[in-house]
Amino acid sequence: MEEIITFGLEDDFILCLSDFIEENYLKNGKDLSKLAFVFGGKRPGLFLKRELARRIKKGFISPKFFSMDDFVEYVFSKKINFRKLSLMDSAFIIYELAKKEFPEILKRREDFSQFLPWAKEIIFFFEQLDLEKMTDIPLRNIELKASLGFDVPGEVNELLENILSLKKIYIEHLERDNLYTRGRIYFLTAEYIKMIEISEFEKIFFCSLFHLQRTEMEIIKNLYQRNKAMLFFQGAMEDWISLKKIAEELSITIKPERKGNPSFNLSVQAGFDTHSEVCLVREILKSLDNLDKTAIILPEPRSLIPLISEITAFVNAYNVSLGYPLKRSALYVLFQKIFKTQETRKGNLYYTPDYLSLISHPLVKSLSLERSPAFTRILIHKVEEVLRGEQFSPLGGSLFIELSALENCSQIFKNALETLKEMDLLIDWYELRKILKKIHEVFFALWEELGNFEDFSLNLEVFMDFILKNSLVEHYPLNLKMAERIFEIIEEFKNARFKKISFPREEIFRIFQQRLESEFISFSGSPLKGLQILGLLETRALSFENVIVMDMNEAVLPDLKIYEPLIPREIMIGLGINRLEREEEIQRYYFERIISSAKNVFLVYQKREDKEKSRFIEKLIWEKQRMFKDKEILPIPQARFNLSIIPEKVEVKKNDEVIEFLKNIEYSSSSLNTYLNCPLRFYYQYVLRLEEKEDIFDEPEGKDIGRFIHELLKETFSFFLGKSFFIDKRFKEYFFSVLEKKFSEIFANRMQSEAFLIEEVLKFRMANFLENEMKRQVKEVICLEEKFRGRIEFNGIKFKFQAIVDRIDRLSDNSLLILDYKTGADKKIMPQGIERIETEGFERKFLKETLRSFQLPLYLYLVSNKKNYRREEINAGLYFIKELSKNQGISLLIKEKELVNREKIIKVYHRALESILKDILDPNTPFQADAEDPYQCKNCSFTYLCR
Repeated sequence: MEEIITFGLEDDFILCLSDFIEENYLKNGKDLSKLAFVFGGKRPGLFLKRELARRIKKGFISPKFFSMDDFVEYVFSKKINFRKLSLMDSAFIIYELAKKEFPEILKRREDFSQFLPWAKEIIFFFEQLDLEKMTDIPLRNIELKASLGFDVPGEVNELLENILSLKKIYIEHLERDNLYTRGRIYFLTAEYIKMIEISEFEKIFFCSLFHLQRTEMEIIKNLYQRNKAMLFFQGAMEDWISLKKIAEELSITIKPERKGNPSFNLSVQAGFDTHSEVCLVREILKSLDNLDKTAIILPEPRSLIPLISEITAFVNAYNVSLGYPLKRSALYVLFQKIFKTQETRKGNLYYTPDYLSLISHPLVKSLSLERSPAFTRILIHKVEEVLRGEQFSPLGGSLFIELSALENCSQIFKNALETLKEMDLLIDWYELRKILKKIHEVFFALWEELGNFEDFSLNLEVFMDFILKNSLVEHYPLNLKMAERIFEIIEEFKNARFKKISFPREEIFRIFQQRLESEFISFSGSPLKGLQILGLLETRALSFENVIVMDMNEAVLPDLKIYEPLIPREIMIGLGINRLEREEEIQRYYFERIISSAKNVFLVYQKREDKEKSRFIEKLIWEKQRMFKDKEILPIPQARFNLSIIPEKVEVKKNDEVIEFLKNIEYSSSSLNTYLNCPLRFYYQYVLRLEEKEDIFDEPEGKDIGRFIHELLKETFSFFLGKSFFIDKRFKEYFFSVLEKKFSEIFANRMQSEAFLIEEVLKFRMANFLENEMKRQVKEVICLEEKFRGRIEFNGIKFKFQAIVDRIDRLSDNSLLILDYKTGADKKIMPQGIERIETEGFERKFLKETLRSFQLPLYLYLVSNKKNYRREEINAGLYFIKELSKNQGISLLIKEKELVNREKIIKVYHRALESILKDILDPNTPFQADAEDPYQCKNCSFTYLCR
């Protein structure tokens, strides 16, 4: 029996290997249980076992299947009873040794969490040295060169100066405690392999060998020379550097008996982003007959979720086998939010925006506590409404909140009970409070007092048990797999060497978060049926009829780490470790191997200015062009989508139902002005009743300050209702005491250091305002913030109107002045003269420029028609509080010289109102966007509905 067997890249490795086993073992009735098969990973063993079962067609004792790591550990355990060291323990040991022996390495990285990224790189470097059986001599050269200075940061040079000493004391520490890393296990197995007997196996088959580390080479070489091993390869040594090195080391020839030419059908397609790529893949899958013989290769794990989302509608069975980053899970985001709430907490007070962000997470809102998730969801919505000020409560707008205050807020539970009752869901106040307290206990209080990783791991275990029991995690296999990995990390922390050492809570969070960020979840799919979704390395030794490879762009395939984060590349090359060259060849080999044995190959990439197609595609295209001597031999179709272009101006036609609604609504100056400026916005805001959700935790804006001033003036000037108007020192003291109190209640809890600046500006403006009020000839204040209602008949329709008037003064000449406070400085809202209004005309587009606003005309009409004021001489004006130098800051609707024409002026405004209402009700005039003012459109809440 030959000891070296080589298949061509175009061969199905598992079928060829099965043919070999059948010919040499099954036909001769030999015992398969005495055989061991070693692959690069675990997955090929499943495929081989399935193929053997298909051929044997009855029960049999299976051979032993190993991954390379499993086999080396198995052999090593025959020599030494060892404990494998976890990554975190390795990192902490290096941290402690560096702190004691080489403290200069820890400059600016004194905390373990700060040093952890360095520790990981040092561990990886030591592992590479062990895997390649590197001696101390090259490391001494590194230390010598580092003393002269590499072209790297100073702290890196300091590390390199001590790298040999650090490695030496690190290894001594591990040996003293009988601890071993993956690199040390490989290193020592290569040392001991000559003395280790593996009599339980008649033959060990090393399958689909390609790049071998020095330790792997020595282990395999020894077993091969002892006639204990058979070696199986794919590909010819003249085509691959890695195969050539193995051949030279073992003095063998690696060459297929016959070298065939791959004859797959090639299709290259281009998308423009991930979602267009998955759409292309979806269409490819729809065109294939047998998905059980199809594999999708994902070099970029982030494409997994979009891909699954797109294909699950028509793919009944699929299996995923690739490493997916844990940090892209809902659980990772949940932990981020938990840690953020603790970082921004002040004593017992939680920062409200972070509190709301956490309880709004889907895994929290969907908790099944007591009963249905609907109870939790409604309760959390009501908590949000109260804190955002949408429902009145003393807690509304608080920048920091105490958990007990929420648990004792009756308004929350009252609102929740009312909503649940409307949904025919019955629950009592005590159960709702119990739900909220449980959420606070698990997501907040549980994380407040942490002193070490033992406490943290115990609390984390309680938390994960709670999540699995009460959330929807188990309904999503991806999240369930991630939860499983987190439990493994919990065990790692429980058994960590540093579990009882005190750490600041924030550092515990940072270390755990770093642990999650570097973690990948391995999905172990079934080879028995279904579409296979694999990472590139998971394709080792496997073959499929149809192969689809996504994300075929440079920097993705091949994915090469050009810049080393810690150990300079020149050092690695000096040690004989050229990772860049090695990784490029490994990825190229596995790519060419999987497509060469396929019947149909589909390569999909993103065609964008910032992305280039993979060099692997370029090579295939070049080979096709060379073979057929035709540059156009392989056209590349691009993803295209049918789009319905929305008209530049969206129109909404008015049906009878809408017109009837418009006849019966109660109009205000705001609604009329909205129609005047943009009919479509009027439709969205006053017909559909859409509105933008206000976030009261944003920095206060002009409208917030305006609202504050209106409330302040209403409260303080009510002092003059029914009294003579006179501002003296006593009133000023009262006024500013109310200002300070209201500011503290409304704004101080929303701001921090900048609060006092806004308060000082407000005091300055209000001082000017009071000085101005003292100069005005005001006899008394008639009313404040009073609502006026009325009806105006046009063409037989009685339209309803309402207005809230800020203030009405009786002046010294006994006339009345309606005032509307304006805290901004825009005077362009005042109507122009009636001559211009009449001249320009009464169409909406003209009134928008001439009338500008119906506010004062409507106020004047509604007040004048109220029974108490019909005999009064009345005017109206806008009170510009920011501009008090000219005309006492008041712009009058009817100027003094125009009072004689009062009736004519009112008739013009009346005609303008009639015209705009007629326009609103006209069925032939659709609601249409007015885009003449780009600034107004940019700041409109409904901009995106118009596109």
